[in-house]
Amino acid sequence: MEIRHLEYFVEVARQKSFSKAATISHVSQSAVSKMIKDLETELGTPLFNRTSKYVQLTDTGIIFLDQAQQLVVMFHNLTPEFENRIKMEKGKISIGLLPITSTTIFAELLGEFKKRYPQIEISLLEYGSKKVASAIQDGTLDAGVICIVPDNHYYDSLSFAKDPLFVIVSSQNPISQLPSIELASLSNESFVLYSNDFSLHDEIINQCRNVGFSPNVIFETSQLELMTQMVAANLGIAFLPSAVCKELDSNRIVSVPLMEPQIIHNMSIVWKRGRSMSHAARLWLQFAKDYFTSNEHFI
Repeated sequence: MEIRHLEYFVEVARQKSFSKAATISHVSQSAVSKMIKDLETELGTPLFNRTSKYVQLTDTGIIFLDQAQQLVVMFHNLTPEFENRIKMEKGKISIGLLPITSTTIFAELLGEFKKRYPQIEISLLEYGSKKVASAIQDGTLDAGVICIVPDNHYYDSLSFAKDPLFVIVSSQNPISQLPSIELASLSNESFVLYSNDFSLHDEIINQCRNVGFSPNVIFETSQLELMTQMVAANLGIAFLPSAVCKELDSNRIVSVPLMEPQIIHNMSIVWKRGRSMSHAARLWLQFAKDYFTSNEHFI
């Protein structure tokens, strides 16, 4: 028994005519008659009383019609229902964020996405760039925000912000009076640096060595508040993107543009190349691409 048997049977019962059912089904009357005959043979009972003037359901035909109609409706709804379930705007996304350098830029994106898709759950985990990349690779995270994109053979990425690093110092530090400062001039300062799992940790140390000194790192942290508190207490200096500096207490901490060389803090969304992603994750990535493309002050 095939679905066509049931479809033709239901149509004949509805039209009370083999010829009309054939016309509606776009097949020959003989094809409809054969399908009904095969169905009756398989069931072992007649489904219609046939005369030259009418076609009428038998008692068993009436009983079978109810089940056949349900099956036909279920069959025709199967593909649309399946597609709707796949496309249902629900699900969960796991995203890795940089606890120090992720700014309001990304928060605005998440806020707009949540307004559009309130039923999609977003799980945010704070890691440094290196751990974000590792977690994406092993499938722990769907996507993440990092500063330096790893090997392009394994990741796809979307750059959404380029922001120069500023030196932040206590208002008591003489550097706070300068309009800008060269990196080489910081050789005698104590550094409060990003933890080792941040790509900026390596970037800052390498840039210092390039200009002739190894920085005196007195403390490493992944917490913005702790970093800024140590700077405010004049225990050391630190480096933050200019966008983050705008949110600091200017009475206690002063941000000074870093020059020669200027270190650019790049922010990119990355995800594993070739990985089969959930519909929710694909929705979020497309939303992010559209969001940053439509906002010209990004990138």
